[in-house]
Amino acid sequence: MKGLIFLTALLLLTPLCQAADYKTILLVSVDALHPDAVSKENSPNIMYLAENGAYSPFATSSNPPKTLISHTVMLTGLQPLENGKTDNAWQVGEPRVSKPTLLSAAKGRGYETCLIYSKQKLGYLKNSSTDTEIFAKDDAVEKTAEVLDTSKKQFIFLHISGLDTEGPVSGWMSEEYVDEFRFIDEQLGALFKKALKSPSVLIIVTSDHAGHDKIHGSDHPEDFKRPLAVFSSLKKITHIPDSALKIDGLKKYIEEEF
Repeated sequence: MKGLIFLTALLLLTPLCQAADYKTILLVSVDALHPDAVSKENSPNIMYLAENGAYSPFATSSNPPKTLISHTVMLTGLQPLENGKTDNAWQVGEPRVSKPTLLSAAKGRGYETCLIYSKQKLGYLKNSSTDTEIFAKDDAVEKTAEVLDTSKKQFIFLHISGLDTEGPVSGWMSEEYVDEFRFIDEQLGALFKKALKSPSVLIIVTSDHAGHDKIHGSDHPEDFKRPLAVFSSLKKITHIPDSALKIDGLKKYIEEEF
């Protein structure tokens, strides 16, 4: 609760202005997060950002709704047949993403870029525009807090695992699943607190896909669901356009924001 109060104070003290020239951009993807889990009780830190920005529980995944396929669509803005990633696997030493990504766009605008992920196959998303790459299976949020430097112009993509394990084992929206999400939100609260010390920050929190029962990656409607929260310290964002709710539209939306 103390962390949330401090986070609230930081947000209230953050000046608002019109120019969207962000010092810090943080894109967070909580793997396998179902929108039904997002609430004030389960995720007060994410929800506070959402309430001071914009939020939708109606974002959608790629087809198929699988981790690497979905994240590749998210970062390239291209569907699988367009971006070339139609399977859900990657090993170190294999070719990486060939299409420009959000990191490419950020690098082109003078940002230091960081790719931090907790599933090794997301190493596929590293390209020549990636300044820092960190594979952190169990402590991705902590590693991100270490790398985050609010004195620099920095773009960070953070992928967080955990729910993708609890979903298939215990079930989506099970007690174990929700407990894991609460822990993730608590960790994110500390990261957000540091990010909000930046002179100007854009924070986006989303997911790659959801699931149902103990299943994901299928053609079931629940598997395609994603939440999307957007917070800006430079302007009041009150609406997320429908195009940005589609996973292949998020890249363009973020590029337009910064």
